[in-house]
Amino acid sequence: MAYRAITKASGFHILGALLLAVLQNAVALELGQSCVNPSGESGSCILFRECQPLVDIFKKPFNTPDDTEFLQASRCGDSQGKPLVCCAGVVVEERTTLPEPPNCGTQLSDRIFGGQPTKIDEFPWTALIEFQKTDGRFGFHCGGSLINQRYIVTAAHCINAIPRGWKANRIRLGEWDLGSNSDCLDDFCAPAPVDLEIEKIIVHPGYDSRDKANLNDIALIRFKRDVQYSDVIRPICLPLSTSVRNRNYVGASSYAAGWGKTETASASDKKLKVELNIKSQEDCAPIFARGGIFLKPSQICAGGVRGKDTCSGDSGG
Repeated sequence: MAYRAITKASGFHILGALLLAVLQNAVALELGQSCVNPSGESGSCILFRECQPLVDIFKKPFNTPDDTEFLQASRCGDSQGKPLVCCAGVVVEERTTLPEPPNCGTQLSDRIFGGQPTKIDEFPWTALIEFQKTDGRFGFHCGGSLINQRYIVTAAHCINAIPRGWKANRIRLGEWDLGSNSDCLDDFCAPAPVDLEIEKIIVHPGYDSRDKANLNDIALIRFKRDVQYSDVIRPICLPLSTSVRNRNYVGASSYAAGWGKTETASASDKKLKVELNIKSQEDCAPIFARGGIFLKPSQICAGGVRGKDTCSGDSGG
């Protein structure tokens, strides 16, 4: 009775916290996932306060042991400390984690070392990683590519092979000219770039910074919040389908974009792009082998044209 009285007097602000003690036993699901409740009915895992049938049970003047057991068994997880329950009859449209065409890989424009200047809205998925250095200064020293509203993909060596004491601090999206507070070209001015705090960094478990072949040189960085898409912030498409993965790209053109060092050995303020042709393993593996670098079938070669290459500042993108 005391438990019920406290809950009633305090309202729903306390109700969620108290439910954490009541709803104990469950398999952890995520918000919106499909589930089956204790009665065998299909539903969705949602916030307790949004499941009216269970709220009605909880608000009854007196809960029977069966009521309490049903509430306990309905627990399916939690979201930011708030209880989730399997609510029968509720269907939540599942969100796709990664965007697919035409919601990715698009840029409004029709159209580095040996690089050409980009237009402001070209390669809108390019990201910059800001590092805090041991002397307290900050600087951009690696890139990445936006893959959805919460993640960029980058190179693992941008995380695990950096100077001692350096720390990835923030991610910048929507940048074009680092030397200007306002990015304008012709009659188009871009919105201000967006800086996002880092929530989590996931480096491929198979990456070894001592491996000269840079196998599994890939990492993910998660932001603390979703980024809103714009003309200059859009995700790139990942090769999700089997047909795309198995396609032969030898001879095809690819592009690298970033703010890496130019022919003058200085970093570029403006985003540059360079076209690189995909090469076969037969062509490039022997060249790398001369330097003691042995490529794996999962790796792709690109480049081979004098005066056109990526540089250190382009890493990750």
